[in-house]
Formats: sequence, C-alpha cells, structure tokens
Amino acid sequence: MHPIVALPYPAQTPINANPQLVLINVSDHHTRTRANTPAAAAAGGAGPSTVPPAGGLAVMGCLLGSQSGRTVDIRNSFEVRFTAGADGSIEPDITFLLKKQEQYKQVFKTLDVVGWYATGPAATDAHMACHRKISEVVESPVFLLLDPTVDHTRKDLPVVLYETELHLAPDTGAPGLVFVRAPYAIETSDAERIGVDQVARILPSGRATGSEQLSAQLVSLHSAIKMLLERLRLIAGALGRVEAGEAGAAYPHGLLRQVSSLINGLPACDTDAFNREYLTEYNDTLLTLYLAAMTRGTHTANEVVDKFNTAYDRAGRRGGRGI
Repeated sequence: MHPIVALPYPAQTPINANPQLVLINVSDHHTRTRANTPAAAAAGGAGPSTVPPAGGLAVMGCLLGSQSGRTVDIRNSFEVRFTAGADGSIEPDITFLLKKQEQYKQVFKTLDVVGWYATGPAATDAHMACHRKISEVVESPVFLLLDPTVDHTRKDLPVVLYETELHLAPDTGAPGLVFVRAPYAIETSDAERIGVDQVARILPSGRATGSEQLSAQLVSLHSAIKMLLERLRLIAGALGRVEAGEAGAAYPHGLLRQVSSLINGLPACDTDAFNREYLTEYNDTLLTLYLAAMTRGTHTANEVVDKFNTAYDRAGRRGGRGI
C-alpha cells in the first residue's frame, strides 16, 4: 500500500465533482467489466489486459473537466486501455489516451483531462507508478479512487480524491511524491437529481409500474429492518456477555450509557394509554381496508350493470328494427 499523508491543513486544490456523469460512469464501468468477465477473474479496461496477481478486478479511465486557479471542476470521464503486469503494475495506453483526449476536445472544447480514476480498496505503489506515467502527458493530474466493496454500514460515498505532493521520505530523506487526500464537493442540479431518482426507480426488468415500485420499496424496508435487527442482536449479545461475567468481556461504560438513554427514550408499551392508542389505530386501519374493499366491489358491480344495460339496449334496438 502506498503511503498516504493526512495533512493538518486542507489540501491546496479544492475539487468539485459532478456525480451524475463521473461517479456513475466509474461505477458503471466497473459493473460492466465485472459482469462481462468470466468468473470476474480478468482485469478490464477498454481493451485487452492481463490478470493482476491478486485476482482483483480493476478499471481505469481519465477525468474530464476544467481548472480555474486552484479549483478543479470534474464534469465527465472516459475509459482508457491499460495492461496489468504480473507484478501488479498498471501500464496505461498513452497513445489511446491522447487520441481520446483529442476526440473529446473537438466536441467539448472547454473540457481538458484533469486526472484519472481507478477502482480498488486503497491506493498502492502501482497506482503511484501509473500516476507518474499519466503526469507525463497531463499536468498535475488528480486521482479518483472508487472502492467497489459493498459495505452496508458505510454512510459516505466510497470515493477518495488524491493529489500528489513532494515529501521527504522519513527513512532515507530522499524526496518523492506521495498521495494526499484532497477535499471535494459534489455538485448537482435539480434536473439531474430528478433524472437519477427516476432511473433508480426502474427495476432490472426495465419496468417501473406502481406495484413494482411498491415491491422495491418494501424490499428496501425489509433490508433496513433486517440490518437493525442484526445490530440489536449484536448489542444484546455484548450486554449478555457482560451480565454473565464472561472472562475477557470488557465493561463498556459508554455503550451501557447509550443503551440506557435509548431505552429511556422509547415509549412504554405496556400501559393502558398505549394499548388504547394501538387498538384505535388498528381498528381504523381495518375499517379503511374494509371500506376500500367495499368500494372496489361496488365499482365492479357498477361496471357489470353498465355492460348489461349496454348489451340489453343494443338487443332491444335490433329487435325494434326487425318489427
């Protein structure tokens, strides 16, 4: 793993990222590569590549945007061919990169290559070597790393942006480049948010009917409740070990205070007021369902009556003309 410096002061390059085009492009690139590679064993770029020694699946590409002073604005991205060596090194196709840059420049004249992206859990020496090669054709590039590992407990985006700074090695004192985490802000417009929300509602079947959206919402709710249950079981198990006095079980004072505060904040469920309120809401729900069933039945009966009257009127008219 390549050393990463955490500075006590903000990095010098503020970065703005457009998630609708950059982050979705990177995740889509990784998903397509993983889905189209047999057994998820081959590393994928826009062209042929070899398998990394660890069997990991990596993708890479370039970031398009603009720079105004010290502020980098990332707006788009494109995939780049690369070759993964047997020692884990990454060799980007510089010729392909320059050709794609020229093609994008003809369409988007205000966008330049401002950096590159890759997927992986952490920055490595191979990423630094690749960063040096890209720096030969792109001045002061930024590096976007997307972690494709699924972590349901994570609250922030699995995205880290790096820039490089020259630091002295602590052991040898030789100067060298190191990755430094750069702060970034995600910008989006109302139209983009609405578009992404609509796309998120479409299921893998390609349809987005009301019943299927309700099913997807219920599945998401079930997953959230299941995760909550697992965490409650974890807390209950830890408290049970403390209560049983098992050897090695620490006495978590902070956890006990938080659990006590949480329990005290919950409403009492065995009081007469709670039972009355619960029964009232339960009966109201049953009454609503009963009225809805009656309404549907009445509507169906009205449709049958209308069809019968229409058919009877037509038969009467035909009989009258015959007479």
